Amino acid sequence: MKLLIAEDTSFFRNMLQQVLGHEHELVFANDGDAAWATLQQADAPRLAILDWVMPGLSGPQICRKVRSCESLSSMYLILFTARNSEADVISGLRAGADDYITKPFDPADLCARIRMGERALEWRDAVDAESAMVCRALHRDKNVFNDLASWPFYLSKEEDSLQAQSCALSPSDLLSPPELNGVAAHQRSIPFLEKLHA
Repeated sequence: MKLLIAEDTSFFRNMLQQVLGHEHELVFANDGDAAWATLQQADAPRLAILDWVMPGLSGPQICRKVRSCESLSSMYLILFTARNSEADVISGLRAGADDYITKPFDPADLCARIRMGERALEWRDAVDAESAMVCRALHRDKNVFNDLASWPFYLSKEEDSLQAQSCALSPSDLLSPPELNGVAAHQRSIPFLEKLHA
């Protein structure tokens, strides 16, 4: 998976290269503005490690910009910083980061967190695919729902028709056999009688 590393210190860039370079396609940005520009590209990495303090945009500022952009909001963002107070962690997560790694870092912990980010992205892709499938099904079957919505209208028309037929009948139409009042009159009485017994 392609991974963006936004870090202005060459020491940490080299360390991240050594730890992650064997299994990931790494894209580097030396400042926040370059990182933001990279994330807006069509083939941008969907997982990013962002230094908190660097020239240009800071890591939290990039997080906020990503979360405010609908087309980028599914990216997985990890803040990478020497700030390790509880207040800093909370502030970073509120800015939109998915995870928070402090310097100096443990390589095994970093790799585990990267794998967690990859699983999160796979889960998001699966949810998006399911949602798209449901939307296609609803669009395909919308005529069925339209038909269901029309049933009360058709039932109302049938009731009106039966009521009109009943008004056209005389007592003799209902009580007399067809040979006395005519076959037509008897036939007119059938729907009304069925309605009474329903």
